Amino acid sequence: MGKRDVQLTHLDKVYWPSDGHTKRDLIDYYVAIAPYLLPHLKDRPLSLVRFPGGTGEKGFYQKDAPLGAPEWVRLAPIRSKEKDSYINFILCDNVETLVWMANSGVVEINPWMSRYQSPDCPDFAIFDIDPSEGTTWEDVKVVAHMVKSLLDQWKLVGFPKVSGATGLHIYVPVEPRYTYQEVSVFVKHGAQFILQAYPEKVTLERKVKDRTGRVYIDYPQNARGQTISAVYGVRATPGAPVSMPVTWDEIDRVTPKSWNIKTAPQRARVAGDLFNQVLTTKQDIDPFLPAAV
Repeated sequence: MGKRDVQLTHLDKVYWPSDGHTKRDLIDYYVAIAPYLLPHLKDRPLSLVRFPGGTGEKGFYQKDAPLGAPEWVRLAPIRSKEKDSYINFILCDNVETLVWMANSGVVEINPWMSRYQSPDCPDFAIFDIDPSEGTTWEDVKVVAHMVKSLLDQWKLVGFPKVSGATGLHIYVPVEPRYTYQEVSVFVKHGAQFILQAYPEKVTLERKVKDRTGRVYIDYPQNARGQTISAVYGVRATPGAPVSMPVTWDEIDRVTPKSWNIKTAPQRARVAGDLFNQVLTTKQDIDPFLPAAV
């Protein structure tokens, strides 16, 4: 499938102790899902979460490409405003890079919402819906349907995916001319309508301790440098679940962990890429931005 040789090591190492899934299983999954995943990673700086000892041990985030990376791995130097220096983010646009990352212990792949050519202008806004202590997946589904209803009223389209963890993400493609601040304000604006309609179960509180019993809509996630689990990306939790796109009709029949590294490829082959239109849809959100932004 690829054009370059990638040296593979320790393929029988167990990466998910509770399930027996190995590094070989992880690599096999990313090879199988590559035709669906790679278009969504193309040209996007990646924040990676590595678990070289398997997910039973503590992992670590990596933004800067490691020393010794193959020369054919594309890098995107982007200036960090916090560090006042450049970070060499990895770009993944081929299966060899995907395999190399998985072989180096990368389990979770978190792409930017913007491309490296225009790092300050995201391609989509995200309603990140997370249950808090005292809430359930049923509550998340109710809030998700409320977001869908609001988007319908605004004549916008959104594309949901289960997170592979506990929540749900709704992508709203936008014209790539808005700043991250504008996109964040757009999501906050929408979230405030949901909060007003359902205050007993929705919260925008930043402090975790203040969210108990309510579903959190994480609008600050729409900020430059923030990332979210890739569509078709694996999660480093028991069962090796995968963040999978779903149709709006399916939300009531699935859970955040309905698919894993063994079942997700077949699902993608049958359903096709339900997120394909995220890459091609460009929506005007000017009417939903407060004048002060």
